[in-house]
Parts: sequence; C-alpha cells; structure tokens
Amino acid sequence: MTLQLPLLVPAIRLDRDDGTEEATALRRAAQPWVAGFLLFGGDVEQVTRLTAQLRDVAGRPIFIASDMERGAGQQVQGLTRLPDAGIVGIGGRPWDAFMLGRLTAIEARSVGIDVVFAPCADVRSTLDNPILGNRSFGFDPSRVGTFAAAYADGIRAGGALACAKHFPGHGATVQDSHDAVPEVGDAAHVLEERDVAAFARALASDGCPSIMTAHVAYPALDPSGAIATFSKPIVDRARALAAPQGDLLVFTDALTMAGAGVEGGEPEAARRALAAGCDALLYPEDPEAIAEALAAPGFAAADDLARAAQRIAWFQGLIPEEHPALDATGEAAENARRVAFSALDMVPGFAMSPEIHAVLVIDDDDIEDRGAVIGAFAKRHAVPFELVRLPRGETPALAAVDGVAPADVERALVVIASARAWKGCAGVSPACRELVATTRATLRARGESTSVLWLTPRPENALDEHLPGSGPQVEEAIAFRLFPDEEPPTWDVLT
Repeated sequence: MTLQLPLLVPAIRLDRDDGTEEATALRRAAQPWVAGFLLFGGDVEQVTRLTAQLRDVAGRPIFIASDMERGAGQQVQGLTRLPDAGIVGIGGRPWDAFMLGRLTAIEARSVGIDVVFAPCADVRSTLDNPILGNRSFGFDPSRVGTFAAAYADGIRAGGALACAKHFPGHGATVQDSHDAVPEVGDAAHVLEERDVAAFARALASDGCPSIMTAHVAYPALDPSGAIATFSKPIVDRARALAAPQGDLLVFTDALTMAGAGVEGGEPEAARRALAAGCDALLYPEDPEAIAEALAAPGFAAADDLARAAQRIAWFQGLIPEEHPALDATGEAAENARRVAFSALDMVPGFAMSPEIHAVLVIDDDDIEDRGAVIGAFAKRHAVPFELVRLPRGETPALAAVDGVAPADVERALVVIASARAWKGCAGVSPACRELVATTRATLRARGESTSVLWLTPRPENALDEHLPGSGPQVEEAIAFRLFPDEEPPTWDVLT
C-alpha cells in the first residue's frame, strides 16, 4: 500500500549525478504521492527536457522547485547568476529586489521551473551564524521584510511562485540545522519584533504564497521545545500572518537535515510535520518509505493528510500558464549591475592605487566561474592574474606568486566566501584564513603591499575592505575599480 495523495517533494541532484538521477526522478513522477520535485544543477538543455518529461510522466499537475536565491544561474548553467541578497540589501532598493526576483522567475519558467525557493526573509542578528550570511538582505527587520516582499512580488510578476524561508527566522542561530538541532533562546517579544516581523512584511503581499519552516527550536514560541517544522503553535503563527491575504502553503525544510532527525526516522518526521500543519514534505532521502508509512492505517491523521493535499492543489493552481518571455529580462540585468556598483561605492578605498601590478582571487568555496570576470579584465590588460580555489575540507599549498615584483607596488587580493553547511563556521574557513595570512606575509617579504577586499558574510580584518556578498556583477564592478582606464557604465535615471 502506498500514499495516494501528492505530498512529497523529492530532490533531483543533477549537480552530483551518478547516472541514475533522471531515471529515478522519472520513475517517481508516476507515483501518486509526488507533489513536485526540488531540482539542483543541470544546464538549460537538460533541465528543459527533464522538466517536460516529468510532467508528461506524471500526467497531472506537479511543480518543479529550485533554490534560486542568487538567480536562476545558481542552479542551471546558462542562466543568470545574480548578486547575493547581502549585496542587494546594501546597494539596492526594493524596486531592484523586485526586478531581480522577476528576472529569476522568467528564466526559471523558461526551463520548466515554476517554484523559486527564495527569498530568505531571515534577519541577520548574529555574525556567528554559520548558514545564513550573505543570503540575508541585512540586519534590520523592516528592511529585510520590505526587500523580501519586493523580491517575492517580482517572482510572481515573472510567472513563478515564491517561498520565503526559514520561518520564523534562522538568523539568530550559531549552529547549522543541516547537522544539529539549533535553539534560539530569545524572549517571545524579541522573536516577534526581530524575526517574525520580517516575515509579516513579506507575507503581507500576494506575491508570497508559501513559506519554508526552520528546523530550529524557539522555546519562547513553543515551550515544548519542538523545532518549528514540528510545532503547531509556530506554523499557526505563520498562517495568521498570511490570513489577510489568503491561504498559505507550508513547506518543511529538507527532511534529510539533522535538525529534523527523530527516533522513527523520516516517516516519523513527516508525520510530526503534517500534525504541526506543514503541507509539503521536502527532500526526503527515502520518499518511498514515507509514502508507505503515511498510507498505513492510524499512522498519520487522515485530516492532516487531506488538509495538506488540499493546500498543495490550491498552490499548484496559482501557477500561471503564461509567463513573460526571456526577452523581457534586459532591464533587470542592468538593475543587477547597478546594485553591484552601488554596493562597491561603499568601500571607496579598495584598489584605487595606480600601482596595482597583479591580481589574486581566492575562492573559499571552490565554485565554478568565481573569479572569471576579474580574470577576463586582467587578461585584457595584460596584468598577471592568479585564481586559487580551496578544495572542500583541504588546506591548499601557498598560492603561487609571479616573479620578482618591482619595488613599492601593490597587489589586489579578492577573497570570496559564502556561508556553507559543511564549513562549521560563519563564512570563511580556517584554511582560507591561513592561506590569506601566509600569502600576505610572503608578498610583504618581497616588498609588495596588498589591497584586500573580502566578499564574505562578515569582515575578517578591520584594516581591509569588506562587502557582504559576491556575484559576477560584483566582480565586474571590482574590475572597473582595478582598471580605472576603462570607462565604467553609467545610469542616467534610477528607476
């Protein structure tokens, strides 16, 4: 016996495919318990073909979702990568957030993805948070909520559906719910005024019909100590925020995460989430086992199953058949560039020296294409350029430095790092810090100075410049600063 209601959202990991991902997804698409899929990776051609095949096999409405906080290119090669939300939060305005959300949705729909797991409405309230970092629009609840609402409205305008995450807020944690069960011990009034307030603004718009819960405990909001995903009082609070605008679909965060781990495994986690009021069961490791357990008489309340299925059908019905064409994205792309240039203007001291003779980029996360824009500018100007990527969990050898430099010259050093679940720290790994320190010491011994810019969640050195985020547009803005003989773009009117 298996579940006959579409409640589960398995993942498709094209980014780490062993050759079985597509076949597994197509087999699951035929199952009645599939509500949709969460897609990671792939290129435009592959994703477009696969999403169409999944819908054909399902023979009924399903949705395809993807984490696209940094634009559709975050997941799908060939689409646009956008600056981190931290850059948008300091260099942009709500209209920019709207336009970037719209661009993301248009590109997502062009390859068959219709649900965007963005924006993060989490407020950064501690610099020691190991998972949020540049993903947040900032530290002010009102500003974060306003930008999140604008981004969600843009997603809706682009023909997709937004999902604000991670309710009621993951910004105050010092643990990562991927590998722990974090607890936020702040008083209820602090949580309401800081974290819930941002979500309230985001949900005050018709553009945000869904949220994702946090696998985090908030004893002041639920004295039982249950994580938000398993907490009826917390899920009810989210529904109360959305009530004036209509209904709300509640996604769990990934059930594979340690924060959702309980005795009884994923089936028990699914049952608790449904009992708390969650609707869509996201990213289980073994969806077949959950579907079998939920179909067993007496395991889960029939009312919980029926309610969740009804909300998923409502949510699916919100996806418009028509959506803007790809040729409607040009203005938004310019918004992304202007936001990046505006953010860099806040660090005017970086790389203004005419004596820059070489550029070094260190990528802490080993992400493809990072450093490519700066490298292209350096090549065009015949300036030595080096790129060092840190393999996950390894400390690389000292970055190579080109031959003996002239006296009294300066090297630009750009360090790029994001919050990552596997790091266990708030942005920059110890290996990266060590590499930067040894590289600077080596250059100093050779008579070189360094102009350093950290594109990281938090400042690493009070004497260096810092921006909370990266992206190709940010690299472009940096390149124009590094090579001032090129004429940077101008914008006559701020839209």
